[in-house]
Amino acid sequence: MEPVSLLNDVVFKIVFGSDASQPVLRALLNALLGLSGQERIADLEILNPYLDKEHVMDRGVVLDVKARDGRGRLYNIEVQVAGHRAYKERALYYLARLFTGQLEPGDPYTRLQRTIGISLCDFHLFPEQEDLHSTFRLYDLQHERQLTDILELHFIELTKFQRDKPRDLRTPFEKWLHALKFGELYQDGTEPIPEVLAEEEGLEMALESMRQACASDRVRELIELRRKAAHDEATRLEDALERGLEQGLEQGIEQGIEQGLEQGLEQGLQRGREEGLERGRVETARRLRDAGVPLETILTATGLRPEDLEG
Repeated sequence: MEPVSLLNDVVFKIVFGSDASQPVLRALLNALLGLSGQERIADLEILNPYLDKEHVMDRGVVLDVKARDGRGRLYNIEVQVAGHRAYKERALYYLARLFTGQLEPGDPYTRLQRTIGISLCDFHLFPEQEDLHSTFRLYDLQHERQLTDILELHFIELTKFQRDKPRDLRTPFEKWLHALKFGELYQDGTEPIPEVLAEEEGLEMALESMRQACASDRVRELIELRRKAAHDEATRLEDALERGLEQGLEQGIEQGIEQGLEQGLEQGLQRGREEGLERGRVETARRLRDAGVPLETILTATGLRPEDLEG
């Protein structure tokens, strides 16, 4: 199987969202969110550690990672490698679902905890800007004030990260982005993990977990099933589009024929009325001529020509 990076959603789910992933996910979140001091995550619980064939094969399923830290804050982390026309809306939808799912019937709103969504995008989501990390909260535009930080969305565009030389990496954020984007370099074990990466908390553990996952027959089967599901879904959508186009073409042809018949009938009736009036006028002129009315008077009154009265 070709090298697979941490951006593969199956591998990402195993490395960061399995039962044993708590230390690795905690280090990743602290690095990506720049948490330090009292804000730093010390304890973490992964809320959706399951991964099986049925889950992988489900159409449109998102292999995200949901977690809760020791202070009750909720996190939803997702990798998205392909552009999506409504991805911003989708990310907000999943964040809102996690946020609203906190309360049981009868719970007060004061129990709502801060909920943070993180999207690792391997495509340009905001091509108009150079910054690769964008953070969004509820904000009052008119008075330039924040309503609350209880909902927060982070978009990290990995396509804008080009520091592929580990020795140039300075911050935990940069080191983790390097591991996420170029992790396949260290998959087969022939390329040693640079010291600058190995010394970063949780990072070497993440790369080792990636190696083990990619060497597992079960994981490789899940990856292939996931790819097959993606191909099947793309084929289904393509077939639906083709059927829609064919149906639209058929309907268009039918409507065109109907309109053509209607127009032809209308034109025929109009032409028939005109020809009928013309024949009636000629017949009347002939009768006037046969009755002895001067030809000049008849032509002047009817607008006909002398040859029209022949026959």
